[in-house]
Amino acid sequence: MRDTASNSSRRPYRAALAAVPTAIALGVGLLSPVASAEQSTVLAQSSGLNGLSSAFGSSGGISDYLKEDNVPERTPVKTEYPDIEGLPEGVDVVRQEWLGTHRIALFIRSAAMPEQLMQVQVLLARDWYSQPDAEFPSVWLLDGLRAVDEESGWTLNTNAEQFFADKNVNVILPIGGEASFYTDWNRPDNGKNYQWETFLTQELPAVLKQGYRANGERAIIGLSMGGTAAVNIAEHRPDLFKFVGSFSGYLDTTSTGMPAMISGALKEGGGYDADAMWGPAGSQRWIDNDPKLGIEALKGKTVYISAGSGRDDFGEPGSVATSPANEAGKGLEVIARMTSQTFVEAAKEADVPVISMFRPSGVHNWPYWQFELTQAWPYIADTLGLKDEDRGADCEAIGAIGAATASGAWGNCVNNEYDVVSVDDVAGKAQDFRGGQAYWSPATDAHVLIGRIAARYAELGGPRSFLGFPTTNELTAPDGKGRYVHFEHGSIYWTPETGAQAIPADMFESWGDQGWETGVLGYPVAEAKELEGSWIQQFQGGYVIRTPKNETFWSRGLIARKYGEMKATASKLGAPTSNEFPIPGGALQNFETGTIYWSPTTGAHVVYNGDIRDHWGENGWENGKFGWPTSDLEEIPAGGLRQSFQHGTIKQVNGTIVEEMN
Repeated sequence: MRDTASNSSRRPYRAALAAVPTAIALGVGLLSPVASAEQSTVLAQSSGLNGLSSAFGSSGGISDYLKEDNVPERTPVKTEYPDIEGLPEGVDVVRQEWLGTHRIALFIRSAAMPEQLMQVQVLLARDWYSQPDAEFPSVWLLDGLRAVDEESGWTLNTNAEQFFADKNVNVILPIGGEASFYTDWNRPDNGKNYQWETFLTQELPAVLKQGYRANGERAIIGLSMGGTAAVNIAEHRPDLFKFVGSFSGYLDTTSTGMPAMISGALKEGGGYDADAMWGPAGSQRWIDNDPKLGIEALKGKTVYISAGSGRDDFGEPGSVATSPANEAGKGLEVIARMTSQTFVEAAKEADVPVISMFRPSGVHNWPYWQFELTQAWPYIADTLGLKDEDRGADCEAIGAIGAATASGAWGNCVNNEYDVVSVDDVAGKAQDFRGGQAYWSPATDAHVLIGRIAARYAELGGPRSFLGFPTTNELTAPDGKGRYVHFEHGSIYWTPETGAQAIPADMFESWGDQGWETGVLGYPVAEAKELEGSWIQQFQGGYVIRTPKNETFWSRGLIARKYGEMKATASKLGAPTSNEFPIPGGALQNFETGTIYWSPTTGAHVVYNGDIRDHWGENGWENGKFGWPTSDLEEIPAGGLRQSFQHGTIKQVNGTIVEEMN
């Protein structure tokens, strides 16, 4: 596709719709190209590290105590999000995940589609942090027919994230919707209950307004299937969108050949039945979802329609193509061109102005849509009323931050440095770059954060979080498997397996007693959480606990697993009063109301403080006649307590200790 456009028809494309069956034979099923397996995989957002083997070892000469299959299982890492007021009934943001400093994933409970959580990713506006009270316009980008459930094709296959990094708009990316046309279907099909239009028009706007600083100014753009949907949605809800764009969309769905083409595409694109979507061809819902028949509703909006000609220009001067086109890509673009031309002709008859970009070349593929997004941007910015300074970066990195970023490794700045204040009320500076965020304070100097560690820091509140300012850049962990950044009051560690987890400074030191990530505890797998007055943080191989007395202890291996199964500090055992330590034949750890003992043959069991424990101790503990405990304390149905050991049982009945030897 060349950087040229023709805004006039070269021939009457409405008549040319007779050629649709031939084009279908060339292109059906590729309304959006199949992403490669590599493209469809959502990659880790930091450092490109692959794989992680857990770091376990032995201690105190105890064999097989810390075998990999004996390590406590990690719990799922979730970020709960506070309630958002004012949402429609049945709609809730269940959680949000930070994928980058300016990219988040929302998981929304939908009243229209309650069967699964709906994921919507948001590229946050450039000045999200530097203008914390500002609201921003939204640009919605709809995917194509082969949309996947993990990530939008716009971020998988184009540079949209980088393109919008210096622009003051929130970019909204609905995730999933394979072969849905982002419409409400008449009935469920192929295991899906698609009610996309209701979700997008009645539920999502409230989420964005109430929770994500949307100012109500919106543009909606789609490619291929998404182009059809963008125009239909804008026609059905003209109050929502000021700008509507279709890149290679199918904007005539009812003319001869088009219902068959769409039906075939849905069948090939995932086994869907078009009758389940809009009913039989020719029915009222097909008519109501034919973009060319609803043009009157677009009056007063900016309408941007583009399509290529179907001619492959790969290798020609000015081409944006990255590889030769296949026949399907050519045929599908011909159909998009014909139906888009029909739409533009109908718009002229209805006296609705349209910006039509019909290129002399170009096929149905992502490089052309990436190019088209850049061409549409000035019209989008004008329609949304963006000031010149909000349309791109006009900034300079100066002072300590300028020196720290002089290598250019983090890309260009997207705004000038701005004031931030730490949890200790120390004034500092921050600045956003295309590849990260830089922070400076008088005590820490300037450091740059990137990827998932930067995202986690931003999520926690940046310098205002308990961490304070960073004291290092991102560094590689000594074992080579992870990354970390140190801060004034803690650290954040990241691996592909565990994600990015913050560690308070005192708990970091206790973790260090076991060799940090190279020791038996391995990497953190969750944030520290308050539990019954203590703070507990889970690691791959155990826990670090801060007690109400501000003492820190670690617990590892099967003793940690036992403690975790008992609900840790929320259990009857309470907080630890010692670390684990080895004893001949096993290990033990003391807690407020008892001790967990472990040996290779008996496993881990609790012995609570009291008469039974005292009697066991009077008889030589684990080296005496009873041996190691083989059960926890149990209630006797008839009354009393008992605990089993290797060589006998100790009972407490009516205040009397009774022995039963094996």
